[in-house]
Amino acid sequence: MRRATLLLVAAVTTAAALLYTSRLSHSPAYLMHDEMQFALQSISIATSGRDLSGRLLPVFFTEPEFPAGRDPAVIYLTAAVLTGLPISEANVRLPVALLGVLNILLMFLLARRLFGSDWMALVAAGLIALTPLHFIRSRLLLSPQTSIPIILAWLLCLVAFSDRATLRRLATAAACLAMGVYTYLACVVMMPIYWVMTAWIGLKKLGRSAVMTLAVAFAVPLVPMAIWYGTHPERMSQVVGAYELGHSVAATGATVGAGLASARKALGLYWSFFSPEYLFLLGDSSLINSTRHTGLFPLSFALLIPFGIWHLATRRRELDLVVLAGLVTAPVAAVASGAIEMNRVLFVVPFGALVAAYGVEWLVTAARRAGTIVALVLVAAVPLQFAAFYDDYMGRYRVAAGPAFGGNTRELFMTAIARAETGDARPVYVNAAIPYAGRYWRFYALAGGRPDVIDRFHTYGQQLPSPTPAGALLACALADPAC
Repeated sequence: MRRATLLLVAAVTTAAALLYTSRLSHSPAYLMHDEMQFALQSISIATSGRDLSGRLLPVFFTEPEFPAGRDPAVIYLTAAVLTGLPISEANVRLPVALLGVLNILLMFLLARRLFGSDWMALVAAGLIALTPLHFIRSRLLLSPQTSIPIILAWLLCLVAFSDRATLRRLATAAACLAMGVYTYLACVVMMPIYWVMTAWIGLKKLGRSAVMTLAVAFAVPLVPMAIWYGTHPERMSQVVGAYELGHSVAATGATVGAGLASARKALGLYWSFFSPEYLFLLGDSSLINSTRHTGLFPLSFALLIPFGIWHLATRRRELDLVVLAGLVTAPVAAVASGAIEMNRVLFVVPFGALVAAYGVEWLVTAARRAGTIVALVLVAAVPLQFAAFYDDYMGRYRVAAGPAFGGNTRELFMTAIARAETGDARPVYVNAAIPYAGRYWRFYALAGGRPDVIDRFHTYGQQLPSPTPAGALLACALADPAC
């Protein structure tokens, strides 16, 4: 790279880091229960190398509340960060925020290879950086976001293979996809789809030898997972039970009529994902994933994405068709599970931003002067839209989303922990009506440097146990009649 390009890369990375890693504990105001459990598993791995069930360096983190288990990539990444940083709400969210920064950098590098322009690379990086969904999910300790850098790395490998077709580059692309299976369960569906796209390009350039290379390169990184499934045969039934896959399969295969009804439902779900209201206006119905005042993408994408689709479809180059196919197949895992659930549609983020960048290129190159003006207006509108979103996200949304993130359990437990004297074995009674209270108690005890109070935690229902030791502490919500 030229010095100017390197300076631009440094500027993009610095700006992204400042935007994505600041005020991580401010908004969202609280850790939701899934974040809390990911954090506890990461802390356990960082301190002992074992998960909460005592297993040494597991592949999947099975829990009593969620037998299907949590995905390993984000837990090991967070554990690595926590070996050098103290336990806090901001620090447990930091690894995913850094992945968001990495996504922006990878998009810059990918777009520079695809468009051959530093300016178009900057536009593409800006488009993904200022995508509301990407920003929101980069501030949550949840596993789906870890699949996005894998997808971008895979696309970079495909570009490199397109420039110079070698088996080594093709194998690297397949290995990236295999590593993606460890990031999030829905990748079990999506990574094979991307593998087929890779095989299509490989066959065209290298013939049948490409398929064997791809198969081996994809299979080798999955050996630890295969061993885990072999030594834990119950995992498959746990996954099926957790996601109710058995019911949908039975309903589909029962009769031809049921199969047709299932197909109609799937088609309706697929079509609903591409609703402009969902993508560009309101976003997800859950306040965990959306402010409900903006869509998954900036409003400018409502024009840029169609322009980009036209551009990709009319050129019909191999990489163009892969990018287009990535956008079209983004909701497949969600449709297969029977619901457009945000965790399973995050695959759309890199492809949506990249297709929008292609829309900018088409306006500038094909529509001439008028198109350039339109492109400038649409691109300039993105940071303005994001500024309004960011102000809402750090203000109104922070308060409105509080209940969705479990409410202010933090202050309740931190106060109780501070009042629990060191060396005192008297219990702390916590109302069982507080959801996932055990997770929160353990986390804040560890974050406050008070592991001695973890075992003093007890729950109660409508009445306290009798007899109750004098001096015991009671933690509950004032609005609860039992309190």
